[in-house]
Amino acid sequence: MKIAQVFSAALAVCTAGMWQAQASSTQYSGELEAETAAKSKQLVPKSDAVIELDKHAYLELIKTRDNVVIEFYANWCTACHGLAPEFNAFAEAARKQYPDVVVARANIEQVEYLSSSFMVSILPELVFIRRPMPGMTPEVRHISAEFTAQALLAYVGGGFVDDVPIGGYSSLWCTPTNMCGHVGGLLGELVVVVDHKFNPFDIPPWSFMAILVSVMYLVGQIGSGYLARWLRRWYHAKISEDEHTSVKPVMYDEYRSDTVQTPKPVTKSQPGSATKRAKSKRSKKA
Repeated sequence: MKIAQVFSAALAVCTAGMWQAQASSTQYSGELEAETAAKSKQLVPKSDAVIELDKHAYLELIKTRDNVVIEFYANWCTACHGLAPEFNAFAEAARKQYPDVVVARANIEQVEYLSSSFMVSILPELVFIRRPMPGMTPEVRHISAEFTAQALLAYVGGGFVDDVPIGGYSSLWCTPTNMCGHVGGLLGELVVVVDHKFNPFDIPPWSFMAILVSVMYLVGQIGSGYLARWLRRWYHAKISEDEHTSVKPVMYDEYRSDTVQTPKPVTKSQPGSATKRAKSKRSKKA
């Protein structure tokens, strides 16, 4: 009896602790979501020296300019707000010191094409696009310099040689600025459209797209198997009707029970023939 009372009391204490932890976790999640929503309403500080990119402006820029610095950001990103003054100062200094360098900025929430083309995984993300010679494929580098105005100026002034471009120097056939990047950008736009229209759950867009593609592949495999089997039966039935015959069509390697199986003739070797051939070979060698 005492053991049951102790067990009941322990169970009540554990249940109360679980409910309290869940309530505090829910309260923390709500506070974090409210803080993120409040920060998302604050815009990252802008500058006249920085071009705000969209898809068409980006495609036009990489065609006409040889040196472009792009910062990927989001309004809810705290680090983007803190580092924006340094990036704006770098843009204003670069406009005077390096007039051939274009400094731009892209919001990943508004330009999914760019974030998918460059496979942005952290914020803020800085890339340097440089065309070595006219007509060549631009080289894309993730800027490894410190996020200060002076360090970025030194980077575009020649420090970029320490970073290997995406794809290397000899295999620039698949970079964010050519066909591979274009396909990746279009795929990212498709994922966003599918997520907005068909995702009623709280699943990340790319995960939902992977699940959807897997389900479609499985359904397609099953459907194609049944369709191929039905077409095969329909084809054999059509042949039987055309030939006015009641012979059952053979499926795969089935046994034909309606036809007479004629055994193959067995040829018997004459006795002594093998001995004669062996003797003739020995006589030729002698």
